[in-house]
Amino acid sequence: MTIEDEVRRAAKLLEALIQVTGVSPEELEKRLEASPGYVGRLLSGRVELKLRHILAILRILEIEPTLFFQALYPEAGPAGGTVQIEAVRQRLEALSLGREPAPHPEVGMDDLEKLVQGAVQAALNLRKPED
Repeated sequence: MTIEDEVRRAAKLLEALIQVTGVSPEELEKRLEASPGYVGRLLSGRVELKLRHILAILRILEIEPTLFFQALYPEAGPAGGTVQIEAVRQRLEALSLGREPAPHPEVGMDDLEKLVQGAVQAALNLRKPED
């Protein structure tokens, strides 16, 4: 598969996600501060689709980039690399789209120092002395 094929697959998936979420291309263009028809040109390949475009659109759609790339490159993808909207919809529902991410636990400097010391000690213990 060529890079151009990969970009077309990414554009098709992005288009499917736009359809599934119900955000209109006009709304995307407004929020991207882009000219009318820009999203269509991106998705059709007339304008080069870049990572920054994908990330900006995903942010507006409130979709985590990991979901996009997991759907684009599943472990066992559909035959021929086609994007199936129903499969995308099921994955979105399974991941509770729009749910707030869990807060990260607070780690103080003392905790961080203990973690580093423990990792270093474990690494040193793994090394076998040479005879």
